[in-house]
Amino acid sequence: MKNCIELSILGILAFTLSMCIIPLMRAAAQKLKLVDVPNSRKVHQTAIPLIGGLVIGIVVSLLMGATVSNSLKEILPIIITSYIMLLVGTLDDKTDIKAIYKLGIQLCVSVIIATSGIRISSLYGLFGVYEINIYLQYILTVLVITTAVNSFNLIDGIDGLAGSVAGIGFGLFFIITLIEGNISLAKIGILFIGSILAFLKYNFSQKNKIFLGNSGALFLGYLLICLGIYITKFDHSTTHFPYGIFFILFVFTVPVIDSVRVYADRILRGKSAFKADKTHIHHHLLQLGLSHKKITLIFLSINVIVLAIQIIFFNNYSIYTILFSFLAFILIFKLIKAINLFLTWKNNIKQMENS
Repeated sequence: MKNCIELSILGILAFTLSMCIIPLMRAAAQKLKLVDVPNSRKVHQTAIPLIGGLVIGIVVSLLMGATVSNSLKEILPIIITSYIMLLVGTLDDKTDIKAIYKLGIQLCVSVIIATSGIRISSLYGLFGVYEINIYLQYILTVLVITTAVNSFNLIDGIDGLAGSVAGIGFGLFFIITLIEGNISLAKIGILFIGSILAFLKYNFSQKNKIFLGNSGALFLGYLLICLGIYITKFDHSTTHFPYGIFFILFVFTVPVIDSVRVYADRILRGKSAFKADKTHIHHHLLQLGLSHKKITLIFLSINVIVLAIQIIFFNNYSIYTILFSFLAFILIFKLIKAINLFLTWKNNIKQMENS
């Protein structure tokens, strides 16, 4: 009971403090020109402050330092390197750092995480392999972190999407740590939930809107994948549900599959895989005339469908369930694209009839 009250107070504090800080930082961001200026790829029409990630990072660090500082030793490498990512993202929002430099920094912090002992140590039966040797652990951990971080960054294209995925991700992390009886990690989870909820309130606002920014997308994406890898240590007991792998697959399967699809499509069209465009799934949903809130709900629903597939088939097909997830996503995407083409064709026919 005492823990429940303490966790509730922490969540409320994180939300309240974030709500108080956002107006101040919003004004400061406008003066410092830390804003997202509209262009042909953007879906907004005015310059929007890029402070969501900074607010979350500041609030969580203040409250985390005051409440759980004595219990952070195991995940200290994750905490320190995540704030490096927050700083890099903030500089990117302000000065537009070259992609190759950002990738280099991501690789460096990923190596730090792997070196600290927080690594992927099993393939969960993929190709009949479970435990893997130390060298493969390093390679796979670095590859998974950098892929997940960049994929998460790419879904931050409409209001509420990345923030909602992160919020639900930390909600899932909170539940897992409670089940495992790790109250210190649960405190970290509830702090992020409270702060993200405050961000989403402003993110969906029409008058006082703020964006997560590259700072927030890199910060939250990096934290989620590293914490996911960390809690895979709970997976190795045969009496436990494989929390870590399901956490990672739930948060990152759809963003990674969508990113791979987009990269492959660009290459097939003879363009650079890294040249930004409007071909992500949320862009196709926007073309259907759906609101940002509805698109976010659809995206989260796809995540739930993917998770359900993974839970249903995991025992029989092990990690091969990701193939079922991939097929499910492609079918959903093809359906969205078909509806989009039909509506475009229908509008063209109407225009021809009226001309």
